[in-house]
Amino acid sequence: MATPVRTRPLGRTRVERLPEWTIAIVLALTVAAVATVPRLVNNRFYYSGDMLESFVPSWHRIGSELRSGQWLAMNPDAWTGGNYAGEAAYGLYNPVNLSNYVLTSYFENLSTAAFVVMVEFLALFGVATYLLSREYGAHRGPALLAGLTLPFGGFTLFYEAGGWPSGMMAVAWVTLFWWSALKLSKGRTNPFVTFLIGALTISMGNPYAALGAVIVLAGLGLELLIGRAFRRLAVLIVTGACAGTAALVTYLPLFLSVDVTTRAGNSGISNDTFLQPQLGALAGSSSPTYLPVIMTFDGPIEILPSIYLAWFVLPLLPFLRWGRVREIFASNAFRRRYGTRLVSLAVVTGVFFLLTFGPSNVGMFRWPIRLIEYLYLGAFVALTLVMSLGLAKDHVRRRLLISAATVAFGFYMAFSSSPALAGRHALAVLVVLLAGTVSFMAWRRWNMAGLVTGLTIGTVAVMILQVVSLGHDVDDDSRQDPSSTTRLSERAEEYPGTVLQLAELEYTEASDVTDGRILFGNEIFASTVDSSINSYTGIGFTEFQNALCMDYRGGVCPELYDSLWQPVTEDIPVPLVDYLRVDTLVVQHALVPAAASAPAPQGWQVSDRDDVRTVLTRTTPSTLPGTVSFVTPGVAVSDGEIGPRSETVDVSGDGGEITFARLAWPGYSATIDGTATQADSGWHGLLRVNVPPGDHELTISFAPPRQRLSIAAFGLAALVALLTGVATAVDRRRKKFSRK
Repeated sequence: MATPVRTRPLGRTRVERLPEWTIAIVLALTVAAVATVPRLVNNRFYYSGDMLESFVPSWHRIGSELRSGQWLAMNPDAWTGGNYAGEAAYGLYNPVNLSNYVLTSYFENLSTAAFVVMVEFLALFGVATYLLSREYGAHRGPALLAGLTLPFGGFTLFYEAGGWPSGMMAVAWVTLFWWSALKLSKGRTNPFVTFLIGALTISMGNPYAALGAVIVLAGLGLELLIGRAFRRLAVLIVTGACAGTAALVTYLPLFLSVDVTTRAGNSGISNDTFLQPQLGALAGSSSPTYLPVIMTFDGPIEILPSIYLAWFVLPLLPFLRWGRVREIFASNAFRRRYGTRLVSLAVVTGVFFLLTFGPSNVGMFRWPIRLIEYLYLGAFVALTLVMSLGLAKDHVRRRLLISAATVAFGFYMAFSSSPALAGRHALAVLVVLLAGTVSFMAWRRWNMAGLVTGLTIGTVAVMILQVVSLGHDVDDDSRQDPSSTTRLSERAEEYPGTVLQLAELEYTEASDVTDGRILFGNEIFASTVDSSINSYTGIGFTEFQNALCMDYRGGVCPELYDSLWQPVTEDIPVPLVDYLRVDTLVVQHALVPAAASAPAPQGWQVSDRDDVRTVLTRTTPSTLPGTVSFVTPGVAVSDGEIGPRSETVDVSGDGGEITFARLAWPGYSATIDGTATQADSGWHGLLRVNVPPGDHELTISFAPPRQRLSIAAFGLAALVALLTGVATAVDRRRKKFSRK
């Protein structure tokens, strides 16, 4: 008998024969290269919003401390923004996060650091999308198209990568976890691998990552339950539960601190329409210049293409083989063999659809547009599956007319929303038609490979149009926050000790921020400043912020200036400025006009004064040690040891109250001569301890609430996941040898 000749499947190209890891690397490099385009057009594209006010300066400070051997769960020098464990968003237990923080600390230009980290996660998102599409059964070409398209969707690129880095990281991690969990549900990977990816996903610090992981597990679990794959379901549940314990170390400090924060009472379901997309807006998801009608920070009409998915998705729909799709799903053989394999995709995508267009506030989750990229992820994976059936080549003229109609309707949607930008919308239509023509011709000549290439080139062209046109909307004299740590440190040299800035953003000229004379949020922490009472906080400290009339980015009311020089209370007869241990006071003239010419109060001097602000510094330092800001009469305190998480002082006298210039976050404890004593919240939320008469050693220290319990739970879960992984590997090896 002749030996049969083994041939490769018809149409299998050289690219399709490459191993997946090679394709993944090439895809990551391609996404990274394309992601540099916005920065080439605008070198601050990845440095705006929360990116510069909150995240990157804190990354720089945390990374710098890590390099010196300090892991900052608490930074008392950042006051309301210093509870890094409680904020959760910094993901202090995630090794990838910490590595990026160390990396950031080496950059002198924070804008460049933000760009590097965001490109990293855009590339991860692209690769994870490709792998997920392939695992669901998509052919390589459509899967590559998904990986090259979704990272450059409107919300992902302009909102997340441009200003909300935590969200960008979350969607990348959730996509990777979805792929790994899907493989696990098929018995195609080791549970411990999925556990590791799941733990990294949940511990990255964004609650939407945890929500996404839960939704993914629910969808896959339902799929296995319907398919009666109970053993794999059990493995998935155990693995998911073990990975879920990462939520304890990441989010438990937040939940146990919430009573003192501005997030207290955020429960239930409500709708204020803020950042709540409308279902009809999806009709403009392929229009590059469509700015949907949605309530945002800048009013009822968007200034960014937040609904944009991809320029070709709606025009491509007429060319999909819908008849073939109906035939496949009508086939009994398909339903028996593959019918349950798409349940998870439908469930996960459906849940994200409901949440995206649901109420604006569900518990602690708000602004549902944040979930639109997850909806698009599921929808695009489904698109890749349909594209894998091939495109229709009959009735070409009719299909082209329908595609052209979708482009025209996209223009109408964009024009209706912002008619003043009619010229821009028309230009976008021309670019889309040109890119579509090139893609159509490439498809007719080189089939799917040509189509993917053409659509990707069009995606880059459209992205350039978006970035350039949106850049024209920015005024030449708009706010340009300083990104140089050298420049920031030069300003910090003028501010010894603890700094308090009295300023409000609405009174601030853009040039004042650019020059570094007025700073908001955490920007100052990328400098050499010792301590700043003004900082950015995502959770707040209600009592303290109310006392100082301070908002989440450190802006204050003008009344605070007079209050600083008044006694705190009758029982605390020291000025508020001393109670806070302020050493440098920066007063914005637009907020407090009298400060422009007023002499310095007693004990202070005017160290700098210009047309924008007056800088006051102490002439006589405090006689109290460390961060001690007040002691009752009859109590003497002398120097001890001080650090970010603990402080020790020697106490003598008649006994009484000692107040520290630290916020009394849950997690603080105190000991007197090694014996535990109560540490509570004093006036304005500062940490307070009562000491008995006599000579004593008082130590205050901070640890995230229930840290030992949560770490122990995660450690136990990791052990269970490891044993499950080992058992799975042994079982597979046994079955492999038994078949031989």
